[in-house]
Amino acid sequence: MNVLTYRLPRGLNIAYPPSSCPKCGQKIKFYDNVPILSWLILGGRCRNCKSPISLMYPLTELAAALLFLACYIKFGLSLEMWHGCAVIFFMLAAALADVFTAVDENFECGIIPDTLNLAGFVTGFALSWALYGTFTFPLYGALTGFLGLFIPSYLFKIIRKKEGMGGGDIKLMAVVGAMLGIKSIFFVIFASAFLGAVFGITLQLVSRQKNIMLPFGPFIAAASIIYLFYSPVFDTLLYSR
Repeated sequence: MNVLTYRLPRGLNIAYPPSSCPKCGQKIKFYDNVPILSWLILGGRCRNCKSPISLMYPLTELAAALLFLACYIKFGLSLEMWHGCAVIFFMLAAALADVFTAVDENFECGIIPDTLNLAGFVTGFALSWALYGTFTFPLYGALTGFLGLFIPSYLFKIIRKKEGMGGGDIKLMAVVGAMLGIKSIFFVIFASAFLGAVFGITLQLVSRQKNIMLPFGPFIAAASIIYLFYSPVFDTLLYSR
């Protein structure tokens, strides 16, 4: 996941060259590349040049591990578990890619790579088809997710004459729909907008700055993972009569 979020937005090969220190270029040995453990043993620094290794690497690995464990606890060793792990993997990867490129001065804004969204869509479509036994579940979900953000974004662009939503966010909603189905879309759009608004307003108050641009991908990802674990509760609240 860390490899994908760093290399894909930059157009780099994800398989070659092997992992290396971005400061000194030294190839990272396999025993220095063990998730979380290696970072702790090395004291958060490169073995060769002693440059600091970002805390985001072990935090990403820890978050993924805990969420995968939660998936196993909730669904057991089943197809539902693998489906849930796929949701978590692609949502976290998209969120991290969006955040890392947003804070990188080499990028104008956050980017969710098309290759990542495409891989998530294909994986989500296949697993949802296998899990629910029908291709209409991921198909209708993907179409609804895409249109759910594309239409308001298109109208905003016509009215305000500027972009209101990144194309990567719109495609990510299609991935959400393919993975979690049409019922998830209303909740994910509403919850991600709410989370983004709360975070954005809080950030403005703390920093005393206005017009702060935030990547929306992390909020879509957070809302999707919440729905993954609590979908029966939200479906009952939203769709029961």
